[in-house]
Amino acid sequence: MNKVIFFLIVFCFFNLSFSQVLKVSAGIDFEHLPNEEQQYLKDFTSIVEDYYNNFAWTEDEYETDIDVNIYIIIETVRKKSFEKIYKAQFQIKSVSGESFYDKEWEFPYQPGYLMEHNQIQFDPICNFLDYYAYMILAGELDTYDLYLGTPFYDTAQDIANRGIQSRYSKGWGTRLKELQKITHINTRPLREAKPDFFEAEYLLRQGNRKEAIKHANKVMDAIEKVVREQPNNKYLRLFFDAHYRTFVEIFKNSSLTLKKLMQYDPNHRDVYKELLNE
Repeated sequence: MNKVIFFLIVFCFFNLSFSQVLKVSAGIDFEHLPNEEQQYLKDFTSIVEDYYNNFAWTEDEYETDIDVNIYIIIETVRKKSFEKIYKAQFQIKSVSGESFYDKEWEFPYQPGYLMEHNQIQFDPICNFLDYYAYMILAGELDTYDLYLGTPFYDTAQDIANRGIQSRYSKGWGTRLKELQKITHINTRPLREAKPDFFEAEYLLRQGNRKEAIKHANKVMDAIEKVVREQPNNKYLRLFFDAHYRTFVEIFKNSSLTLKKLMQYDPNHRDVYKELLNE
């Protein structure tokens, strides 16, 4: 029984979807900061990991871990009234290919900072981490069935709107725009194609190349729709960056599709061209 059929059986008969548990590993770079600041931040990665890993992000019974890597670069620190404000770059990636890079994160921090979920008042650390948790979860759930990640994108959008209205508003307008690009009608075919892509990947691992190609052809049709409307779509580029090797493996014997991939995915053009020349 393949993974999509199993998921649908569980969802329909038990009225439960897969609960997602984030399994986060975080790293940080602050070595260029003064020693005093490094001491302030020495436990920050473990605090971030605990915040993500020790929380039930959904309420459902069935659980599957999502392995996530986070890297934080603390660029500067400045004093503002009674707070120290840190400016940082933030990168988050899941092993299945969801990826976000943010260079506008600003937050106050000091040792003993209270990290709590579901705070009533907007929190520039917790709500920032929440936002990217829900963005990752939304993308992951979209791989199981059509638009299954929508409630999580909606939650992320609510957080972004709160961020825009907060006293720590820097970057939240950009985050909201990026989210809206993912959910925009022009990017929708890519979201619709995700279940077929991951089903194709699963079938390929099971040795069922014929059925894998059928699903992958549906993905190619969806990609063509995105390219037609937005040839430089950022999230299509990220999708190819994460999965071009799977496309290569599925379509290695199809010169016609490889030529299309050279057009749709110029960043990996040489990889597809090499196969064509063999």
